[in-house]
Amino acid sequence: MRLGSIAGALALAGVAAIAPAFAQDCGPLKQVNTVSLQMAAGGLRTLIHVTINGTDEPFLLDTGGTVTQIGASVAQDLKLPAYETTGKILDLYGHASNSAVRVASFGLGRLKDTKTTLFVSPNPDLGKGPYAGLFATDYMGKYDTELDFGGGKLNYFLSDHCPGHVIYWPAAAAAIVPMTFRDQTMRIPVTMNGHTFTAIIDTGAPYSTITASAARRVFGMDGAGTDDEVIHDYDGKKEFMHIFDRLGFEGVAVQHPHVIVIPDMVGSKDAGNGMVTGSRTRRVDDLDGQPEMLIGMSVLNKLRLYIAFDERKIYVTPATTPVQ
Repeated sequence: MRLGSIAGALALAGVAAIAPAFAQDCGPLKQVNTVSLQMAAGGLRTLIHVTINGTDEPFLLDTGGTVTQIGASVAQDLKLPAYETTGKILDLYGHASNSAVRVASFGLGRLKDTKTTLFVSPNPDLGKGPYAGLFATDYMGKYDTELDFGGGKLNYFLSDHCPGHVIYWPAAAAAIVPMTFRDQTMRIPVTMNGHTFTAIIDTGAPYSTITASAARRVFGMDGAGTDDEVIHDYDGKKEFMHIFDRLGFEGVAVQHPHVIVIPDMVGSKDAGNGMVTGSRTRRVDDLDGQPEMLIGMSVLNKLRLYIAFDERKIYVTPATTPVQ
């Protein structure tokens, strides 16, 4: 059995089954990998450990990222062969990268990928702090994924179970949320203060975010209010924290979520970000159809998620163990 990814494929070294907690006519969930989650920064960051050419490295779990990335300084320290790619990756703050490195061995728990590629992060600060890279959804998708933040576990399961029979833990409430897996991101409908948005599940973001253009259009927010906290000022474009009333997931809700309103800056620092014409004039790096919200760890750490990729659904319950 193999785990597909953009960078390559991970070979599976063993399969374990857990006891089913549902009807006997359904096949049991079969667990194929488990990795410890290290909760950091008061539950706002989630780290996992991978091996790169036999060296243990902490990576940030980043389901909002489309490709797994390594910090430039870490790649240099590990003496990984680098080359330029034909593609380009961007971050939310205008940086871009078209560099990648070759890796002989990349491991996650029982899984191992050989002769693969990791992209070099566009974020110039990645690798200089507590984690060396980002572990993204290109290493998810073939198997179901459970994110148990309170229990500190990332679990992979085979998808050959009966549809809907996945919540094997006690749960006082559960929501079944339709999910679209597009451009390697998990997109779900959410409601905030009664308005519906499409949002990306983003474990790499400490807080949930909404774009300034969406906050202005839907809520009439033209900049930070008197009760809002300004976090950054990017040449006059302010990023600020606002407390909304309610964020809902098909019946499971988080009250008074802290959401960051971010200015629209994608592609702004890319020297190769030229202009093209078509139905409208736009930058080459415009991300057409990108959701206007990200659901970050300040919300996710209160939940337990089972992501059923074949079903295109995410099963959501309150966290069974509070994040410490």
